[in-house]
Amino acid sequence: MSDLYDQMMKRFLMPLSSLELGVNDALYFLREDDAFVFTEGYCHPDGGLLGKVMLYPHPEGDVDIFGRKFKSSYKRVEDGRLILIPHQEQMALQFKINPSLDPSAPRPVYSKYHVNFSLDEMKGVFEHRHSLRTAMEIYPGVKNTIDDLSRTFNIPLDRLGCTGSTCYGKFEEPGDDIDTVFYGTIDENRKVLAQIKEVTRDPRNRVFEFNRFWPIRFYWNGVMICSFFNYSRLEEIPLRNCRMKVLKKGIRAVGQVSDDTHTIYMPPILKLTHLLVDGKKTPDLDLIIYDGSLRGEFYQGDYLEFQGDRVLVQTERNEYEALLVTLRDDIKLLVDKR
Repeated sequence: MSDLYDQMMKRFLMPLSSLELGVNDALYFLREDDAFVFTEGYCHPDGGLLGKVMLYPHPEGDVDIFGRKFKSSYKRVEDGRLILIPHQEQMALQFKINPSLDPSAPRPVYSKYHVNFSLDEMKGVFEHRHSLRTAMEIYPGVKNTIDDLSRTFNIPLDRLGCTGSTCYGKFEEPGDDIDTVFYGTIDENRKVLAQIKEVTRDPRNRVFEFNRFWPIRFYWNGVMICSFFNYSRLEEIPLRNCRMKVLKKGIRAVGQVSDDTHTIYMPPILKLTHLLVDGKKTPDLDLIIYDGSLRGEFYQGDYLEFQGDRVLVQTERNEYEALLVTLRDDIKLLVDKR
């Protein structure tokens, strides 16, 4: 007989063929050993994905998913507080969880904090839209919140999905947050961003968590909405099936954001002007930030100081030089007026 876990997985899990645009950002997959694997970005190998095991079965796990015990690889409780585990420690844990992975195997330069998995290892995927529809059938709190958000923001339900624990059916009423995925064209998603900024003009709707302010998270009718933005058109994805080559390691730079079109996606991509690289004036370049915790963090007019690499980016459409940062600790806003 199947238990509640099996029943819920059967209800939420979809075949890999349900991914119309292929492997994209912020998807949870269920591996054959029941580990939950999370993707970031749109650059994934053929027949595989770049991501991390976020939750894995463990007899002493402190995360309960429908009666089964799991451990988290990305957050833990210390001194009574929930904290995020640093990326470097997360990576060390990835190779402990996945002993078949070789820590010395080459990885893309943008993927220092992700590992490669084969799609053949996966039972299925928690497709964003299907998961949200299913969660709305089960949980009144999800349905009421998302219906109201859809009406007020004038976003059709078919442009909304969910990730995080809600995508595999885990939602505790009341008080749980909803990791909401907004699908749209660049213009459509910019309108959603403008609405979020309007909502968060009221300090009561702003989210402060893990000792920081999250610009694209907000409270809606008392429920925390953790926003994820996904492209709905392949032609608008700037870094899909890309390759990068390091031209110079360890650069230090300062620049001003002149274009923030892609700041809310993963990876955030910012056009920088008034740019100094290693102390020298440099023509405008894109800054690629391959850290999902920084999506929606920086905007036009912001001055940034950072360290990273100068890279050559090769996509299906073009080739160009850019700057790359892969860790939030390596970049800072020089003047924060927010």
